[in-house]
Amino acid sequence: MSTYSALTCRGNRDALETLAALGESLPITGILDEGDCITYYFDDGVLTPAIIESISSWIPRGSDVQIETTSVEEQNWNAEFEKSLEPVRVGPDLVITQSWNSALAAGPNDLVITIDPKMSFGTGHHESTRLIATLLRRLELSSRRVLDIGTGTGLLAIVAAKMGAGYVEAIDNNEWAVENTHENVLLNGANDVIVRLGELADVVATDFDVILANIHRNVIMELLPRMYEKLSTRPDASLLTSGVLIEDYDSLVEAAANIGFKPIEDERENEWIATRFVR
Repeated sequence: MSTYSALTCRGNRDALETLAALGESLPITGILDEGDCITYYFDDGVLTPAIIESISSWIPRGSDVQIETTSVEEQNWNAEFEKSLEPVRVGPDLVITQSWNSALAAGPNDLVITIDPKMSFGTGHHESTRLIATLLRRLELSSRRVLDIGTGTGLLAIVAAKMGAGYVEAIDNNEWAVENTHENVLLNGANDVIVRLGELADVVATDFDVILANIHRNVIMELLPRMYEKLSTRPDASLLTSGVLIEDYDSLVEAAANIGFKPIEDERENEWIATRFVR
């Protein structure tokens, strides 16, 4: 039986939700949310002091969060995670459900997406996903080119495809996320979505009309120059960002302005913010 490294965070719920959202950028094998604690699971040898330091840096100021590491034998964390999921409505016309649940009552204009997460981030249950999905639903995507960076479950890429985008490319640097996206693409009949394992630097295509980045703020800021290069020069071409705390918003806007982006619209929920930037 395989052995894994487990890193458990215990503390107040607001802080734990922040850690759960930002944890999608880690090379995790699984994550278990038990309400008063969140545990990340790593393949043996993957968890390093640098990763622990990164997680510690994500703890909101003033929050009392305790971190401990242990070694555990393999178990079915995903089964426990699945039990907690229920369908959710995002904005006025998007419903996200799972194959083992019934959809919420959907109206004739609702877009219903089925997402089986398999430990990937992006189920609509966290503010950052809901916020960027709400901004995405306001765009005109017919025949447009869309790039989803850090796709997770593939949710945003699938929404874009269902909205009529002409080309959708979804990338992630975690194999389990790419596998999960492939599964959800098939589940929703969005077979035209191109799914790739890799980083933004590996993307060959250019002139994207919409770039989606629901990832950690530091990663967004690092990728801003390359995202600017990949974005179309159309007047309405947009970069949508999320996974950003409101307290970090000004630093993101300043960094984006230095590259040539300006914010024109945002959505906020609790301590999180998603933003639409244009050139």
